[in-house]
Amino acid sequence: MQDYYNMNQTTLSITLDYLPEENHPARYINQLVESLKLTYTYQFGRPREYDLGALLKLVLLAYSYGIFSSRQIERFARENKPAGWLVSNQVPSYRTICRFRISDELAKLTEA
Repeated sequence: MQDYYNMNQTTLSITLDYLPEENHPARYINQLVESLKLTYTYQFGRPREYDLGALLKLVLLAYSYGIFSSRQIERFARENKPAGWLVSNQVPSYRTICRFRISDELAKLTEA
């Protein structure tokens, strides 16, 4: 055990090396959404802060865990490593998640 323990010490956190296990649902969802080859064009207004494909991946993973509330999905993305991996550790707010779930863009993204 260490003699001196300091919670405020400077640390170097490297989170880029994380990969979910081979059979983890996050990998399957990532492969599914990437295989859809989603195309969406930016028309007007301010640019999007989050990739719509990444939001779709997050929502699908949360639904697979039985999480349906936007606030709980935000907390899930912040606290769950595979969910953070899907959104590249850029956790969207619950409002962003809610707007995405009810948007017409989600319907357009998933049209076949």
